[in-house]
Amino acid sequence: MAPVSQLAIAYPFLGAMWLVVMMSASPTYEFLGSLLFLMIGPIFAMGLAVALGLPLRLNHRLSLWWVGNWATYIVLAVAGALLLVWGYNKPERQVGEIDGFTYDVVLPDAGLLMSGFLLLTFLAVNAGFPRRSKRVPPTPRKFRGAQ
Repeated sequence: MAPVSQLAIAYPFLGAMWLVVMMSASPTYEFLGSLLFLMIGPIFAMGLAVALGLPLRLNHRLSLWWVGNWATYIVLAVAGALLLVWGYNKPERQVGEIDGFTYDVVLPDAGLLMSGFLLLTFLAVNAGFPRRSKRVPPTPRKFRGAQ
């Protein structure tokens, strides 16, 4: 499982990203519901990312490949960022009625935003530094003395 310190460090960044993603993709705003959604949403996403990352942590061979694989980390980060950018640039028209008031708005694509957010959450929760190899102290050389 992901270290608790890594989750604690990732939570503020993911909370801020969750705020930006969800508030931009929401046609309505209610303070109390949005506040609860903003507190619970990142925790749920982090729990989902930890659950999906368990095979990476529990399988020894897969874990050795994953931990410190910077090329994969970069590919996932770029893919998540591209999904977020694509979601903001692809408009989606939403028409509906809430509490007797109709709305007709153009919003960013919520599906692309959510998939980019979940991909970056997976990376933030499961990425890790490579384990340090144990150094074997050199064997002392025998002193031969003068012969």
